[in-house]
Amino acid sequence: MRGCFVTGTDTGVGKTVVAAGLARLLVERGHRVGVMKPIETGCEAASGGELPHDGRLLAEAADIQGDRQWVVPCRYSEPLAPLVAARREGRAVDFEAIWRAWEHLKTHYEWALVEGAGGLSVPISPKYTMADLARELDLPVLIVARPVLGTLNHTYLTVHYARSKGLSVVGIVISGYDANTANVAERTNPEMLEELCELPVLGCVPRRATIETAEEAARAVSEGVNVERFIARCAGPLPT
Repeated sequence: MRGCFVTGTDTGVGKTVVAAGLARLLVERGHRVGVMKPIETGCEAASGGELPHDGRLLAEAADIQGDRQWVVPCRYSEPLAPLVAARREGRAVDFEAIWRAWEHLKTHYEWALVEGAGGLSVPISPKYTMADLARELDLPVLIVARPVLGTLNHTYLTVHYARSKGLSVVGIVISGYDANTANVAERTNPEMLEELCELPVLGCVPRRATIETAEEAARAVSEGVNVERFIARCAGPLPT
């Protein structure tokens, strides 16, 4: 199965936009794409009903039909790290539900785009992080990074941590990039990230005031990301 685990250098960096945009662009190329956000926090409803915001955008982007509840098997009301949210609600993360959802995805789709919550070191349960989940899913990692000052450090640390956990890294996507910026850090960061991390920057998703639909996400990603290169990077084994 082709695919990747979409993570970020921080929360709110644009993971969902990138994952949804890639999902829609892959569907438009004729691929059967399964999407999943194993744990979503900050949900309006903790369980049942409609999908929460991120899961809904992913499902719409991938044109998931019928029952969509498996797209987000675990949900928590407060916008916190899963371990913290789970403890505050007195309800541990349901790993069995995650694995059932993953088996469904693997059975019915040829591509898997799985979006984590926050960054790779975010705790899911004691001594178990998003990086551990990505490793058990046996997916390479796509890192979504900010364009601004500080991203060299955050991204390099994320890449280093991923490699220390035995994960392969597909590449880096910079989200919220202003091609016309006068900011020196933002202009030079893409090239410096490739040099420091020894990974390709697969593209820079342009800054938008809002992105609320799958079509808007796909349009933004298509403007900034080399999708064919992304597909090729997901096609075979990558060095860790």
